[in-house]
Amino acid sequence: MGVPTEDAKPDQRFERITAGVPELADERLREILRDRYGLDAASLRRLAGETDQNTHVVDATGAEYVLKVSGPADRRAIEFQTALLAHLAEQDLGVVMPRAVADVSGAPVTSVSDGGRELPVRLLTWVPGTPLAEVGRRSAELLADVGAAAGRLTAATAAFVHPDPPAPHYWEFPHAGAVLAASIGHVGDAALRAAAVAIRDRYLPLLDEKLPGLPVAIVHHDLNAFNILVRRDGGRRRVAGVIDFGDALPTARIADLAVLASSVMRGTASPLHVLATLAVAYHDARPLAEAELDLLFPLVAVRSATVAVTAARLDAERRHGDPRHRSAAAADLVRTLSEIPADVGRAAVRHACGLPAHPAGPAVTAWLAENAASAVAPVEGSLAPVDLSASSAIYDGADPRDHDALRAAAGAEILRRRPGVPVGRYGEPRFLAPRRRRGTGPDEPANVHLGIDLFAGAGTAVRTPLPGRVEAADIAGVDLVLLHEPVEGVRFRTLYTGLTDPASAGDEIAAGGRIGRIAPGGALPPHVRVQVAAAPLDGWTGVPAAVPDSETAMWQGLFPDPTPLLGAQNAVAPWTSGIGKALEGRRTHLPDSHPMYFKRPISMVRARDCRFYDEEGRSYLDALNNVTLVGHSHPRLVETASRQLGRLNTNTRFVYDTLTEYAERLTATLPDGLDVVYFVNSGSEANDLALRMSRYLTKRDDVVIIDDAYHGYTSVVSDVSPSRYKHYGKPDTTHPTPNPDRYRGAYGYDDPDAGAKYAQHVIDAFDRLAAEGRAPAAYLFEALLAGGGQVVLPPGYLAPIFAAAAERGVLTIADEVQVGFARLGEAFWGFQTQGPDVVPDFVTMGKAMGNGFPMAAMVTTREISRAFDPTGRFFSTYGGNPVACAVGLELLNIVEDEGLQHNALVVGQYLRDRLAGLAERHPLIGDVRGQGFYSGVEFVLDRATKEPASDETLIICERLKDEGVLVYPTGPAWNILKLKPPLTFTRADADEFTDTLDDILETGW
Repeated sequence: MGVPTEDAKPDQRFERITAGVPELADERLREILRDRYGLDAASLRRLAGETDQNTHVVDATGAEYVLKVSGPADRRAIEFQTALLAHLAEQDLGVVMPRAVADVSGAPVTSVSDGGRELPVRLLTWVPGTPLAEVGRRSAELLADVGAAAGRLTAATAAFVHPDPPAPHYWEFPHAGAVLAASIGHVGDAALRAAAVAIRDRYLPLLDEKLPGLPVAIVHHDLNAFNILVRRDGGRRRVAGVIDFGDALPTARIADLAVLASSVMRGTASPLHVLATLAVAYHDARPLAEAELDLLFPLVAVRSATVAVTAARLDAERRHGDPRHRSAAAADLVRTLSEIPADVGRAAVRHACGLPAHPAGPAVTAWLAENAASAVAPVEGSLAPVDLSASSAIYDGADPRDHDALRAAAGAEILRRRPGVPVGRYGEPRFLAPRRRRGTGPDEPANVHLGIDLFAGAGTAVRTPLPGRVEAADIAGVDLVLLHEPVEGVRFRTLYTGLTDPASAGDEIAAGGRIGRIAPGGALPPHVRVQVAAAPLDGWTGVPAAVPDSETAMWQGLFPDPTPLLGAQNAVAPWTSGIGKALEGRRTHLPDSHPMYFKRPISMVRARDCRFYDEEGRSYLDALNNVTLVGHSHPRLVETASRQLGRLNTNTRFVYDTLTEYAERLTATLPDGLDVVYFVNSGSEANDLALRMSRYLTKRDDVVIIDDAYHGYTSVVSDVSPSRYKHYGKPDTTHPTPNPDRYRGAYGYDDPDAGAKYAQHVIDAFDRLAAEGRAPAAYLFEALLAGGGQVVLPPGYLAPIFAAAAERGVLTIADEVQVGFARLGEAFWGFQTQGPDVVPDFVTMGKAMGNGFPMAAMVTTREISRAFDPTGRFFSTYGGNPVACAVGLELLNIVEDEGLQHNALVVGQYLRDRLAGLAERHPLIGDVRGQGFYSGVEFVLDRATKEPASDETLIICERLKDEGVLVYPTGPAWNILKLKPPLTFTRADADEFTDTLDDILETGW
């Protein structure tokens, strides 16, 4: 069934949208509401409308409506719309739509006299929600929900039957040619006019040919961003309703999706991403034919152009019209769409909906794979791949943030491999593009290569691998295009960039024939880039050499793998990700309980300062890893460890200066008396040893801890870590006391005595146990609770506990594994932030101690150490080895030389101040807390009840990761972001983190 033919002249249809809306005074409207509907209007507010006078009505009871007064010529359409709304009211579409309110006579449509004409009048129920157009940043989930809702709506409207559908109108696609012809001349902006002309000339012939053959259905036909209403539920935004069925009529079924996309794509950084997201969600809800999907992008471009030029015409003629279509974003979209090749737009839709990006792609790929043996390598010489990806050893020693250094390293490696021919691989995400914040917008680096590069000397002859005809030279940024038609039904092109003296257009060239020579090189040594194109280059202004990772699969459908052109004997294969093999190895050899960050794990290959880099060259801001205290791969630490490894590495039974020098420097940071160091390898071992010594010295077994704390993984410390023993039962010797959480606990931020009150619970536990004849051996605490929820100990908390412990013979253990080494800014050690009277008997440390090199220690007094000596010799094979001591010593030097403790104090507070600013605008944030560079952001569903937003927190972390920022949940309910970046974290890093978090919270999911 074809698209209905026109039954009115374009100018007549144009008059409908420019004739203006009826203008009835408010008093008249109140009279209509009272007499026809029995309503007493408490307030009236004018709404936008192209052909109707629309008024928001609130009656005396608070009920809301829309009163619509239309022109006389619209009665036929109104009767149709009213019947359609009645039909939709019987469907379960998951969204709200307006319903007609009958007048006092029971009629859904009435009329009133005005100046000798009868104006149709309707009263519709009000649909609450925010117009999608007013939602500045839209998540992929919201866009998908919009597409799905549109698909369900079309399925419902398509099932509607009416004997007298309305006449075709101005905005129908079959009339686009007349609209463009009548309006383009009114466009004053030369660039916009040129873009509209380009779209007209490119796509109108295609619409004339293809549109009549598409399936027809009744559609909404004005499904724009102003007529889709959304609601917010916590962090989620979803479609709440659809309004304004004034343009509904039978036409091409795909029209609704085209109208929707052309509106929603406005003002977005990546309109094709938006189009693809809408299309696949719509297609899943209401499957479309391949012919419809193929015509979607041209329809979107044409619709966008007609909207923009119509707005220009209305402005030029000073006529009425909907001002919402006159936005700069509408014009910008037309300019953008005119520059996108038709095949690229079509590929985005096809790929999203599960079709090959180009219809010819699979056949081309199959033929190349089957005929590689007949191909002649484009250049003579021994071919071998050169690894230019982020994991390549060629970049070791180079700063990943230094673009020039990376290129220099790559160039040096390429030249080193001569006289052979190094080959840059297809699909390789090269580590040569500037690292930018990841996302679907324009800042995502285009570093995944769509061709192969053959690095040979300038002047090297380049040959065609297959017989072909030179189709063009110097087109779309490509030096030469060869057309190949090896068998019937297989047609493709090979593209060559980096040539000089190319063959001439029209030349027929046999396999192995010369087509040019390699031109002198640029940033990299001379090379020729070879690509395969499944589509012609008509209308292309530039062929991409590389594309963003998020778009790679679609682009590879247009530009298949050219590696077979190297011939069957070559040793080159396209780049493939290694994460699948790595994950399989973990599943095979690691325990099932071994955790990984994120649902879609990252394959990390290198890091520097506050940045990680994955195998695809993507950069991630590290706000998570408190192990790397002075930043990843600090050059001074790398040099120190390498030098010491080359000089001496043994165990502490031998004497070496670095051990004593480091012990002296380390204990100098602690209060007097804490001067005996037990070197071990992990924080868990350090805590284990402190507990063992406490129990031996006191001849007691019981230990008092803070609830929700974490102290390690050995048997002993697992028994005093609630996050561990909750899985197998609390030992009788472990006694948790209330988490001193001033956000959730019994004593809040508003209680100046909160510290003393929480402390009293600990002292009461001491006394209760003593009364039971089992006085505790030790009190073990973190100076800031990490696993317990990034909880800052209240002022005045530890001092009374320490005084009581000293009186009762309870030894105190400060677990500084996570928060020590200047991280809290105020002091070098966390316990020192509680005042000078807080001096533990044991201090345990690890993690940041070696900046990632495995080292840890427990420090105590000589008196305690000697009392423990009768148990026998203490020795840890690797604890305190020369490399560990050299690294630890240099880390202390770096912290001092670079002023990192002060940086933690100042920038840490700046970060929390910015986060507190977000909390003022985002109710999901319940609390922001922390000290120095150890902060927490707690998310709640309701600030009054403080119900944890656990699922939302995980989603936020995943979104942050997708945008290139790493952080992860913590806390008993996993609803707290744990922020513990390297101490080199800058204000700019803090801004990047908070800006990204702000975007995600604003956008929703």
